[in-house]
Amino acid sequence: MNFLIIAILSAVLQIFTPWWVIAIVPFVVLAWRPVTFRGAFWAGFGGIAVPWLLYGYYQHFISDGALSDRVAKIFMLPNGIVLLLVTAIVGGLVGGFSGLAGYWVRQIFRRSSVPAAGTAP
Repeated sequence: MNFLIIAILSAVLQIFTPWWVIAIVPFVVLAWRPVTFRGAFWAGFGGIAVPWLLYGYYQHFISDGALSDRVAKIFMLPNGIVLLLVTAIVGGLVGGFSGLAGYWVRQIFRRSSVPAAGTAP
């Protein structure tokens, strides 16, 4: 469920906001909704990587690969598809580590709200 929330929010917000919103969305979603340690990383990773890969492939498809192949040559990559995979992985890592940071912030506030042992309520 967190994956879908992150994917939809980031896809919609990237229409109106800068690219770095991909770091804010997983952080906020995974600080708000409970999840496991591994689930936080993979929800953030997939929630960003999948929309980036799908949109990149859409742009590659409608331009017949012209733009992505040219940009791939600038980065000395063999073709545009490899460029799409690299950008999806980079975006996914940003989203994954952002989601992990959100998970850790949730853990900090969850632990601080529990009274210490041996103290009166």
